[in-house]
Parts: sequence; C-alpha cells; structure tokens
Amino acid sequence: MLFSLIVGTGLAALLEWFSLHERRLLELPPVETRVRWLRGASIVLAIALLFGFFHGASLEWGCLETAEVQPSGLGRYWRLGYHLILVSLLVLATAIDFDCYIIPDLITFPGMLVGVAGAAIIGEVQICHLWVDWTVAIPQLRGPYIPPWYDAWRFWHGLAWSLTGLATGAALTGIARLISSYVLGQEAMGTGDITLMAMIGSFLGWQAVTLVFLLAPVAGLTVGVVVRIVSGKTYLPYGPWLSIAAVVVLFNWGRLWEQTRMIFSDWLSVAALGGIGSVGFVLLLGMVRLFKSIPTRVRPTT
Repeated sequence: MLFSLIVGTGLAALLEWFSLHERRLLELPPVETRVRWLRGASIVLAIALLFGFFHGASLEWGCLETAEVQPSGLGRYWRLGYHLILVSLLVLATAIDFDCYIIPDLITFPGMLVGVAGAAIIGEVQICHLWVDWTVAIPQLRGPYIPPWYDAWRFWHGLAWSLTGLATGAALTGIARLISSYVLGQEAMGTGDITLMAMIGSFLGWQAVTLVFLLAPVAGLTVGVVVRIVSGKTYLPYGPWLSIAAVVVLFNWGRLWEQTRMIFSDWLSVAALGGIGSVGFVLLLGMVRLFKSIPTRVRPTT
C-alpha cells in the first residue's frame, strides 16, 4: 500500500507538470487550485486501488494464467511489476487526455521503450506467446503446438512478441483513424491515440491489443452518451477508453484467452475478426453522428 501511495503521488506530480506544460503550449486557461488538488488526490487513490487489486488478481487469483505461458516464481513478480508500469502510464495518459485533449509523446515513446526492453531482457513477462496453434490440439492427448525456440531463445521471443504487439496496436488505430476521417468527414482520433495503442501493444502483445481495440469503442460510446446528455459535450477524448479497455483485458486475460485462442490460432479467423471489427467500428462511427444530435439539457440563463 505504501508503494502504491508513493507511485500515485509521483504520478500526480507528473500530471501537474505535464498539464501546466501542455496548457501553456495550447494556450488553455489554468486549472483552479481546488481542482488540481482534487485531481491529484484522485490519481493517488486510483493508483492505490488498481495496484492493490491487480496484485491480488495476478498473484492470488491468477487473472493472467494460461495453459501455455507458465513463468517461474520470480518471473511472476517480474511480470507483475512490468504490468504495473503499464497501468501507471495509462492512468497518467488518461488524466492528461481528459485535461488537455492530448497524449504527450513523452509518455508513450518512453513507455514503448520500457515495454519492448522489458519483454526482451526479462524474457518471461508476456501474457501470451507470439504464436500458439490450438487447431492441432487433441483433448487429453496433446496440447497446442508451441515452437520450441520460444523457450530456447527467450530474448528474441520477448523482443518479437513485444514489437509485434507494438506494430499491431499502431496499425489498428491508424487504420481506424483513416476510416473515421472518411466516415465522419473529420478525424475522430489523434496521433496520440496511435502511439498510446502502440505502447499498450508493446506490453500486452498483438492478441491482447486486438481485443483492446475491439472493446474500446463500446466503452467510449456507452459512457459518451451519458456524458453527452448530462454535460452537453460533443467531443470526448478517445485515449481514456483505450486505457480502460486495456485494464479490462489485463484483469480478465485468462478467461478472454480461453474464449479466443482458437481464433488467434488461425490466420483466416484473425482476418475475419479484423473484418468484423472494422465493420463494427464503422457502425459505431455512424452512431457517433447520432450521438452528436442527442438533445442536451438546456441550462436556464440568468
């Protein structure tokens, strides 16, 4: 708990520095002192709760456990610390995006470096292998096919796994950005969302970041409609929903992988999943047009 409070306090201080810096660049008005203190306290509380829950979920409840990936006892602690770094970066990026509508490269690019370097150097922090073929598995006779070089060359496997996740996260979000520009006639995502997803992919791998991409629009639209009705805002940053989806996937990875591992074992199924995701994303963007037309509560003028 003390460690969580220390990290949360440090992140709150970083948020104030980033917020002050970005607001000056964007010529935005300063934030009230009362709001700054409340926001800082919220970050400290959020980090303390997330760290505590994830510690229990990872080490005691086995939320990351799968049949194929079995790190050593020490490796599980390395993996815990590795993903706590990701959670910290996501909290910081979310707070800044809500405040300034921007995700600084000073967060995402160092985050990518940590994600790739940690996966390669430690060699057992991944939540899924680069490729696992479950189509050849026969119940009670043999398991999935896992290339033997993964264990023999852990550095290269970790490096390939992280870089593939990074590239997948960036590619999915970049394509979605192009589609949104065509469908809406304006960009619904910024370049910061692309780098954020690349960072998430470097920590979670290509399978998990694909699920993050599919879950984020649903979370954003659901919460966005409520915010639209209550506050009247017509624009909400997309980065926070990517971060929320990443945390949801991380906390539920074992169950999600069990339900999707056959899909990720076949390239045709992966392509079909990508197609379904693209169609769904276009439909959600169409709903965004309706979202902007929702009448909002009109406040009486004095």
